[in-house]
Amino acid sequence: MCLPVIAGLATFAQNALGTIASYNQQQQEYNAQMEAYRQSERVYAQQIRLNAEAANRGYVSEQQKLQGEFMKASQEAQGRLVQSLQAQGTVLASGRTGQSIGLLVSDAEREFGRDYANIAQNLAFARQDYGTGMESIYQNAKSANAVTASNRMLQPTAPSGTGLVTGLAGAALSGIGTFAALKAPTATVSPTPKPKYGPAF
Repeated sequence: MCLPVIAGLATFAQNALGTIASYNQQQQEYNAQMEAYRQSERVYAQQIRLNAEAANRGYVSEQQKLQGEFMKASQEAQGRLVQSLQAQGTVLASGRTGQSIGLLVSDAEREFGRDYANIAQNLAFARQDYGTGMESIYQNAKSANAVTASNRMLQPTAPSGTGLVTGLAGAALSGIGTFAALKAPTATVSPTPKPKYGPAF
């Protein structure tokens, strides 16, 4: 095998091996990044789930607080109603007659009405606190999810097979260039010129 062919093949092999080694290194780096990315996605999904669970616990707590306020208000209203009815019964059982008895009964009713209005107002405040608490929990969960998302790793890009093909094509061209540079020029044989005019005598 002649020297230009050997040199051309050597140039091609050297460049091709360099291209393949570079591609393999990129592929290994990509594989490592993909493993890190998959781990990051697992952590991301777990943290989003934990954020949702924390928010749900907060929502349940706020709902239980509001339900407790309603139960307390209901019991208080019942107690006040019983007191009012007892007060009216006491007045009616006293045996009094006339306009003063009507005033005493009205006083008991007014007192119950005032107490019931206070209970209703307290419930309105409890509902307002409930709405504020739920909104705060929602905003905290939203903020926690945004922080979690900001720590999320971007998916790596796989090395392009086109780059490998282009590199190998470049290696082939380099080999051909080396071969062409070392190849001896082809000798050209000029034909013997024919005499322009016939033989001289």
